[in-house]
Amino acid sequence: MPNPTSEFILKVTPQNSGSQHLVLGTETIPPGGVIPKHRHLVQDEILFLQTGSARVSLNDQDYEVHAGGMVFFPLNTWVSLIKTGPAPIQLIFIFSAPGFDEYMRCSSVHEGQPAPPIPLDEVSRCAHEGHVEYEALSGAKNK
Repeated sequence: MPNPTSEFILKVTPQNSGSQHLVLGTETIPPGGVIPKHRHLVQDEILFLQTGSARVSLNDQDYEVHAGGMVFFPLNTWVSLIKTGPAPIQLIFIFSAPGFDEYMRCSSVHEGQPAPPIPLDEVSRCAHEGHVEYEALSGAKNK
């Protein structure tokens, strides 16, 4: 479900640094990019926008975030991001616990590899492994 054209690098995870409590990575979101509506079931998340601007939704409340801004997503909060403005977004993400990094690994390809469509059952399996729920997969509606 994440935007297949965004690029990310996992920098701190249990697999590559031995971290037992944090996940940290960087992501580039191109013009027109989105992070679809989802919620993390067991992790808080912090985003730091280094460049670009976005409309961020937390439980259907919209906020404008610009370069230098930070957003905190408590666990179980429905969140989404729509890239606004002409410049790509460069961001840093931090998760309070491992888990979502498993989803990212499961649903991505290595740099330079083509990103084929992922069957819905595979996306659902990856989401389950990553402790994340996407509104489009679950049919859940945030009220």
